[in-house]
Amino acid sequence: MLLIEKADVVFSSGLNVFTGETGAGKSIIFDCLGFVFGNKTRKSFLKEKQKSGQVTAEFEIDNSSDIFNLLLELSIPISETLIIRRVEFDDGRRKSYINDVNCTTDLLKKIGEQLIEFVDQKNFSKILKKQNHINLLDNFCSNKDKLCELNKLWSIIKCEEKKLSNLVKEQNKIFEELDFKKKSLSELKSLNLLSGEFEELEIKRKSLKSSSRIKEYLNEAYGLITKHEINKALTNSISKLEKTSEIIVNNKLLEDSIQSFSTIISNLDEIEKNIQTILEDIFPNDIRLEDIEERLYEVKKLSRKHNVFPNDLIVLKEELEKQLLGFNNFEEEIKLIQKSILSNEVKYDELANSISTIRKANGKKLSKNINNELSHLKMDGIKFIVVFEKKKEKSIIGNDEVFFQLSNNNLLAKDLEKVASGGELSRILLALKVSLVKQTSGLALVFDEIDRGIGGATAEAVGIRLSILSKNEQILIVTHSPQVASKAQKHWNVSKKISSEGFPLSSIKELGTEDIKKELARMISGKIITKEAIAAAEKLMP
Repeated sequence: MLLIEKADVVFSSGLNVFTGETGAGKSIIFDCLGFVFGNKTRKSFLKEKQKSGQVTAEFEIDNSSDIFNLLLELSIPISETLIIRRVEFDDGRRKSYINDVNCTTDLLKKIGEQLIEFVDQKNFSKILKKQNHINLLDNFCSNKDKLCELNKLWSIIKCEEKKLSNLVKEQNKIFEELDFKKKSLSELKSLNLLSGEFEELEIKRKSLKSSSRIKEYLNEAYGLITKHEINKALTNSISKLEKTSEIIVNNKLLEDSIQSFSTIISNLDEIEKNIQTILEDIFPNDIRLEDIEERLYEVKKLSRKHNVFPNDLIVLKEELEKQLLGFNNFEEEIKLIQKSILSNEVKYDELANSISTIRKANGKKLSKNINNELSHLKMDGIKFIVVFEKKKEKSIIGNDEVFFQLSNNNLLAKDLEKVASGGELSRILLALKVSLVKQTSGLALVFDEIDRGIGGATAEAVGIRLSILSKNEQILIVTHSPQVASKAQKHWNVSKKISSEGFPLSSIKELGTEDIKKELARMISGKIITKEAIAAAEKLMP
């Protein structure tokens, strides 16, 4: 890849340094390391006419680490080591693998964030990103236990708020239903439908609709009986026959005729009464067809509204009455949850305020420590400041917004990510890393030419601080400073040569004790190594 044809580099814990002449390709090593984690540092990593190239990075991982748990969640095969490989092809394609499982670039970056930090690269440095500053300060404060407790309270409050919200929604829904049920019950009570009334109304309606013809027939029948005075004629006829029977005594046929006439008159009287009764029953004076139809319309309207048969409206009314009697509005349950939320919010506020007080006290301490480190690194004009702002809303981490800022020679302070780049930025970040070194991050830290533009006592101060930092962190660094290089646990030299095809190639060589002395001497005196340079190199070596 790039100027490197093939290289196997096994890093140690602690401080690992790369040195060599300017232009030898030292920074390419870190570019390749960035490439394997999906960082877009170059358009292409292939040499001219090269079909493909790959970079492989191998990491030892602890089975209790976050990265181990993440791999388990992703069902990626796990062994004692994690192997990440990325391949580039001459057509621009790139493929990524984690333990030989094909993966996306986004996943590669996510895993890379838990393995390595390019400290002085603004796009990839955790310490430069605002959102990480509060976590860095909390680590410095040793706030873990309090934050865990705050986290639990926050989760309880959020869970209760969600439960309360659901109950209120349910209550509102019930209130809407209750209002509907009350109105429905009121309508049903106003309707006051009786058992069997609907069928009776239907029959009456049917009868009333055909009433004119029925009435006509009945009246005609009644009229024929009464108009022709049939009853009077029959009575007169009986009278004549009775007088005849006085003359003709014991005439059975005559007596039977008189009896038949009497029965006819009696039956005719009954028929007249029946016709009148029928007329009164079917066509009472106070009932009209319009009234019957209006009543039926009201019954059917409510029947359609509630999607029940007309006869079931009576049952529906009884059910609504029972439901309204047993109504639960969740008021008691809502009050209990509100009381619990209020109680937990008081606890949250007390704990959040306590954490905020600790943060502010330690923010001053951290500022003092870092400014002291900056002074040792010959950056007296730079002042580090921890800025606190109150969050607009409560959060899982409390009430504080925390930002790291720098002021240069008493000028207006700027956010950390907006400060100068290059060696100056690297030294500022080194001061922060050293001051925040209470706990190991578990990351490999990469510094590219942190000592750019410095020498002498400043370079020695940088070397000492890198050495302190390397006791807890694995550090990879490109340096031009013999004071820095002399503190390394492992030292590589990068050199460049021209291949038989006329292409420049970089080679990497791990140095032993004698070679380290020579390399330090070269870094001190230049191309021609003097006895004085050798002596100075020996003095620098541990």
